[in-house]
Amino acid sequence: MKSPSVSVRDTFRVEYKGRGATSKKDIAVIIESGLPGSGINFSVLDAREQANVAYVTFPARAASVVNTMRNVTLGKDGVRLCIVEHILCAVAIWGLEDVLITVDGPELPLGDGSANFFIELFQAAGVERRVPEADIELTETVTVGSGDRMILAVPDSKFSLTYLMDWDHPKIGRKWQTFDASKAPEEIATARTFASLKEHQMLGLADDSVSLTEDGFTKPLHFEDEPVRHKLLDLLGDLTLIGVNPMRVKAKFISIKGGHEMDVQLARKLEPLVNAAK
Repeated sequence: MKSPSVSVRDTFRVEYKGRGATSKKDIAVIIESGLPGSGINFSVLDAREQANVAYVTFPARAASVVNTMRNVTLGKDGVRLCIVEHILCAVAIWGLEDVLITVDGPELPLGDGSANFFIELFQAAGVERRVPEADIELTETVTVGSGDRMILAVPDSKFSLTYLMDWDHPKIGRKWQTFDASKAPEEIATARTFASLKEHQMLGLADDSVSLTEDGFTKPLHFEDEPVRHKLLDLLGDLTLIGVNPMRVKAKFISIKGGHEMDVQLARKLEPLVNAAK
């Protein structure tokens, strides 16, 4: 990891350079304070511009989603940015509201596959965590689903996330896990992404990532239930696409075997309700 370059007063700025998991290129990322009220925005290099350095800016909103296969990809005008969910989780869990994230490649660096290395950058920059206060009322239950998979947002007095994972694997099986504002960020932020060893070998990620074998994992786990905790990480990051920090919403978010596609579907349905209630 490159040492962060930091300027901290009422604002912050952190620079990071890491290797892209799929592009295999060094990618520079700048995370800095955005204009008040601007929300979270990405500014991404348009690699098609050969003569001039040009960046395309788009908000971290459900309307910017162009793909949910394996990860969440945002884009605009033909410019794409993959693997946004981990940094969005870090921004949400750290309580940051207005953030500009500038990226000179097609993806966010994967790091160890968790959100924690972004949080470590915030800490190195002296950015204090502000635990988000649940102050936005949800007036109705919102659901999305398909078959035996479903996500619900149920009105409540506080924010919480719950995930049910049900995999036919001897080290996973059926597990529930919950996260809310009373728990330490590392409870989910340190949980790493995972996939089958065959898939990671195909993508060239087997050496650096946690992979599933037929009877276990290729690396020691941080938690016995690390996979379900990573599902909570993804869910929190994806729900940030409603346009406000999801931890501000007074709701129980319950995901039964959900994934990125369904997360984004829920974000699309929630966005008008949440923003009308702000």
